[in-house]
Amino acid sequence: MEYSANDLYQMAEQYGEEGRSAYIQARFTFDLVWPIVYLFLLLVLLSILYRVIPPKNRWRRLNLLPVGGWALDMLENAGASLTMYRYPVHTPVVAELTPIFTLLKWCLISASFAALVPGIILTIFHFARTNRG
Repeated sequence: MEYSANDLYQMAEQYGEEGRSAYIQARFTFDLVWPIVYLFLLLVLLSILYRVIPPKNRWRRLNLLPVGGWALDMLENAGASLTMYRYPVHTPVVAELTPIFTLLKWCLISASFAALVPGIILTIFHFARTNRG
């Protein structure tokens, strides 16, 4: 979902004080656990799949993509929470950066999932080649 700083302020207004409090609580409960789950899953899968590449090859570092996604997710959560917490006082830099963190987070998470496909293909070719005859 693409949104802007103005959208974030509108959400803060619509949620009211209780809603903003619940939003912040959700960011620091569920929204801390879920990113750790996808981080661990993608990190492990990519590490396993790309281990067939020689250790010094830079493509082997693709397993770090989910770490970037996780870090941006944490920045997004912190930015949105700070904006909600300070509302009605505006937090211009943070509110402007938060949607950018969201976009970049989804780009890296999507790239992480997309990187599974060539990893699977590489692994299949590697094992087919090493288990011939």
